Amino acid sequence: MNLVEFLHASAGRHADSPAVTDVRSGRALSYGELEREAGRVAAFLAAQGIERGQRIGLLAPNGLAYLPAAFGLLASQACLIPLATNLAPPETARILREVDVNGCLASPGMEPVGDGARAALAGGACDGFTFQWVNRGAAGAPGLRQLNPAFIRFTSGTTASSKGVVLSHEATAARIEAADHVLKLTEDDRILWVLPLAYHFAVTIVAYVKAGAHMLMCPDTLPRALIDAITRFRATVLYASPLHFERLGGLRGTPLTSVRFALSTSAPITTAVMERFEAAYGVPVGQAYGIIEAGLPCINLRTDGLPAASVGRPVPGYEIAVFSEEGQRLPTDAQGEIAVRGDGLFSAYYEPWLLREHLTRQGWFMTGDIGRLDASGALHLAGRRKAVIFVAGLKFFPEEVEACINEFPGVKESRVFGRAHAHLGEVPCAEIVPLASGCDLEALRAHCTRALSSYKVPVDFTVVDAIPRTPGGKILRRSAVVAG
Repeated sequence: MNLVEFLHASAGRHADSPAVTDVRSGRALSYGELEREAGRVAAFLAAQGIERGQRIGLLAPNGLAYLPAAFGLLASQACLIPLATNLAPPETARILREVDVNGCLASPGMEPVGDGARAALAGGACDGFTFQWVNRGAAGAPGLRQLNPAFIRFTSGTTASSKGVVLSHEATAARIEAADHVLKLTEDDRILWVLPLAYHFAVTIVAYVKAGAHMLMCPDTLPRALIDAITRFRATVLYASPLHFERLGGLRGTPLTSVRFALSTSAPITTAVMERFEAAYGVPVGQAYGIIEAGLPCINLRTDGLPAASVGRPVPGYEIAVFSEEGQRLPTDAQGEIAVRGDGLFSAYYEPWLLREHLTRQGWFMTGDIGRLDASGALHLAGRRKAVIFVAGLKFFPEEVEACINEFPGVKESRVFGRAHAHLGEVPCAEIVPLASGCDLEALRAHCTRALSSYKVPVDFTVVDAIPRTPGGKILRRSAVVAG
């Protein structure tokens, strides 16, 4: 199967219905137009010689054109590699290298990612998009094509380092079906969209298209602009990060009568933020447990009496269990490591290549997150994996930043950790052990700014005598997390 079949089905049922609208400009695509534009992109890619299973990057900002570009890539039978536009050049280069990207489709204005010639697409919603071969002959990981790969998401996950996570068309479809048992999306829904498409298209946008819903792209994410868009377009669904809900809760609101549910994702949300939003707008904030390797195995829409602090019960198609450090399954209310099992699990890690079945235990994927199941079967998160740092909903691992710091002249070793922040959740900080020759901290900061995304650059660099370590020699991380 191919996920583009969902677009064909919705276009067949709702050809004249709006699929996506830019709420600022008013530009829109109907389902019929979206299908035709995706076909135009697919034909353009076919003319470039793209073959089934090749890894093709998509470098484009949020906007209407992202949808036909992404569905066109899927229709060409390529494996889509989302490339976020906020990545630093070395980060983009690492993705291109580690998942053997063959070529890249880029929106107008994007910097080229290779030295090859670029072909341009003329006309239509993706007018001016260019395609460029990066490493045309790269064969890719053996066994990848057999998985029918749709996406490789190269972001942080639940493991200790960022990896390319392979999602097949079938697993993505299973995730959509499972989530829709709870969300119950229909063609009458209008979803206000504020999150980066590069991180969320893979499942969420495809789910909206399958339902025939109307997506409302809101490029201005300031609170008053969001409220204006919800009111003008009578949005029925608000899907946003804790930072958006925190900002919205700071306004003096009026009841949002059109919204049937508001769902927080990307990072943990506090009860105080949920209460302020509900008090302002009369809409309870639900939350979902989302991880790249598993999709949304738990959702709490706050419609069935579950505690607000819970991420909900497992959605149909998934099982959740909690295990001890010794690998024993724990009873109700006992805290341990969360494990997930279901058809929506990922297919493989790309580099190093590792099939899912070679790292799961009896089908259970160990998430690295800590939590408990209550008597009603609802999951409560006690904390994400200890080392993960969350900045405004974006998460990353300190090892990546430490590697960047440690390569700088004059640095002996370093430790990076998150410090609590009232608005962003956390901000990264670094401790540095300099060599005897000394280290220029301002030059080090500039080095990190060049090499890393802005949210990963430490806000503080502190010189220390030594980095605390466990008896086994690993960096001691728990003691590094401090309050702001």
